[in-house]
Amino acid sequence: MKGRLAPALMVGAFAAALPGAATAQRLELSLSPLVITFPSSDPDTVPVISSAPVQVTYRVRQNDPGGPWALTVLAGGDLVSGSSIVAISNVSWVATPAPPFQNGTLSKTVAQRVASGSGNLNPAATGSITFQLANSWTYSTGTYTQTVLFTLSAP
Repeated sequence: MKGRLAPALMVGAFAAALPGAATAQRLELSLSPLVITFPSSDPDTVPVISSAPVQVTYRVRQNDPGGPWALTVLAGGDLVSGSSIVAISNVSWVATPAPPFQNGTLSKTVAQRVASGSGNLNPAATGSITFQLANSWTYSTGTYTQTVLFTLSAP
């Protein structure tokens, strides 16, 4: 192995309802833990490194009965350690339950859909997201970080 790679993602949450809606939706979103790490592993024996699962708790209230809601995620950039970079597209996720959750790959330019549905979710529902990093010998040694923002919205 070239050296120790210790990537970490800082997770943030935001809930937003469309301004000016006849009845304002009430959206709640929480994630735990707020920082995830990937263990250092030999790419020959562990080609994909998984994080501990992130528990997602979400609730949508006062939404139109058939009104859509969506949970998206957007990375603040690539994984960075000093001048070294690992493309954020090397980080994907596996999410359950499906539906409403779906698997995907992080992007720094376009928010990616993590879950979607319609109507209300009351009481709160939960899901689980496990991030995965494509492991490679080409990564330079370092502690890489990046922030990802989850947004729950109901237009």
